[in-house]
Amino acid sequence: MRFDYYAAALCNIIEDMKRFIRSARVPVLCLLLAAVLALSAAVAYPALARRGGQERAGFSGILRLWQIDSFEGGTGSRAAFLSGVARTYEEQNEGVFVLVSAHTPASAANAAAGGEYPDLLSFGVGVDLAADAALPLRGAESTAGSIGAETYAVPWCRGQYFLFTLEGDYSDVNAQNTLLSQGRGVTAAAAYAAGLTGEFDRAEPVRAYVALLQGKYKYMLGSQRDVYRFQARSAAVSAEPLTGYCDLWQYMAVCSRDRERYFAACGFLSLLLSAEVQGTLSRIGMLPVCGKAYESGAMSAAERAVPEYTLNAFLTANALEEVRAAADAALRGDKNGAKKLQKFFTETL
Repeated sequence: MRFDYYAAALCNIIEDMKRFIRSARVPVLCLLLAAVLALSAAVAYPALARRGGQERAGFSGILRLWQIDSFEGGTGSRAAFLSGVARTYEEQNEGVFVLVSAHTPASAANAAAGGEYPDLLSFGVGVDLAADAALPLRGAESTAGSIGAETYAVPWCRGQYFLFTLEGDYSDVNAQNTLLSQGRGVTAAAAYAAGLTGEFDRAEPVRAYVALLQGKYKYMLGSQRDVYRFQARSAAVSAEPLTGYCDLWQYMAVCSRDRERYFAACGFLSLLLSAEVQGTLSRIGMLPVCGKAYESGAMSAAERAVPEYTLNAFLTANALEEVRAAADAALRGDKNGAKKLQKFFTETL
């Protein structure tokens, strides 16, 4: 049996379930869809390393992977995590070496301007290089990682936005008692998607969580990074994952136009999305896109609470600034800003 046959069948099942969920909006159905997606990762992604049902051609040499951080992580380095996966891949594929390099959007753009491109690119929203470098991924599906009808990138880990409190029950969250932790992320969009409006105070992340601990605010809107900040202070803080929106997704694209390199890179991506690897993302405080990495606590709750909306993975840096401006306006109650913001939203599946 051909893998691409199963991939196509799974995609059809997923589309049918997505349409059904959009009409039902029942949490149990969302969990069921997550199970289907996990199954599709186990069956469809190995097809990335094949063409026409045939095993990929052998490859020996160095695969270059660039990791670009565009938002705060959890507790550890995503580049270091990928390096660990690279060692496993090398053990499984004799003669193949994966070189992981940490880049900023600017340093990656400078390297590309000089004619240097990676075989694999790990990135978040707002990295302009990604759209130019990424190639179609046959047998994979990601709504947010698509350009037109083709999927060019798939998420391999994610973060989450949370509401934190020392004493509240989330029934009285408002602009007067809530602080927005303004880190590297579109926090205003997360607040608006959670149904909040008003003139909220904002602070950079460290000052924000200290202000909550000092009792200056009853609530704070932050991210998965704050879960670990509070843990480091041994603070008994309640954390409620926000399910309406999240742009804290880390994507992986395959960029090599050489046939053998392309399929070797797809093999690495298949390993990265395996249940075995996804289950170890707790090491860096990030959430899996399939499978399970946490047994309890706020991150376990977030693992089950897949956000409904995000931004397209290939949104440009300039467009991301438009999103931020629209989110700020929407949060203040501006209806035009809200309409503009909604146009940027895409379903996460």
